[in-house]
Amino acid sequence: MRLLFLCVLCCLPLHSLLAQPLCPSPLRVGFDDWPPYHYYQQDGDKRRLRGFAVDYLNAVSARLGCRLIYVERPWKRGLHELELGRQDIAMEAYFTEDRARYAWFSTAYNPGRTALWVRKAGTDDETDLGSWLAQGHRLGITRDYYYGAEISELLRRYPDQVSAVNDVQNYRKLVLGRIDGFLGDSLATPWGLKKEGLLEEVVPHVMGIYETPTSFMLSKKTISSEFVQRFNQAIMAVGKSGEHALIWRRYTSAR
Repeated sequence: MRLLFLCVLCCLPLHSLLAQPLCPSPLRVGFDDWPPYHYYQQDGDKRRLRGFAVDYLNAVSARLGCRLIYVERPWKRGLHELELGRQDIAMEAYFTEDRARYAWFSTAYNPGRTALWVRKAGTDDETDLGSWLAQGHRLGITRDYYYGAEISELLRRYPDQVSAVNDVQNYRKLVLGRIDGFLGDSLATPWGLKKEGLLEEVVPHVMGIYETPTSFMLSKKTISSEFVQRFNQAIMAVGKSGEHALIWRRYTSAR
């Protein structure tokens, strides 16, 4: 009987053997400092990794019985290591065809809303970003941030009115009147403004900009399609549970 069992194992293809465990643990998860999605919080004499995406991924991994190792990396380096198979998961990712060459995209877990942020006294009647730019307004965007195909095309039409810097620079340029508004994530921007003491001066414009749901990226070098299916089922389970609402409320209280 033992000999028969060994023979069966020998006849199985290698990828079938590797796919047997429910979770290819431990999973290496890259992150950078971007509150409230992933950031360190001081807890006494210890630093704890917190954030909406972190808590969501922890809830998913608990359902799968996975162990996670979080590794701090600049965003671009993390994507490169994911492509090489040196990192297993990246968080808060938009789908692009280029990334899909080397990564699976999970079921979306965050609506990914972007807003136009303006000075409190600087709101106006334009109902869309195209009309706003056509009026000659100057716009700040975040360097290396992907705004989707439609917004990216609109920004290319007004190159002299658009400047790309980091988030904090956009806050300061707006307050100083060097730009008339900037594009910012609806969840992360209030946290950044609060840190800079600008919550009372900068507000979201009433116009809608766009919504592009975000997902987890999983390396095709290290993660099987079978595991991605189980991973997605766990995401849906968290989404349908009261845990999702609890996590969301935990990180939407900056204002």
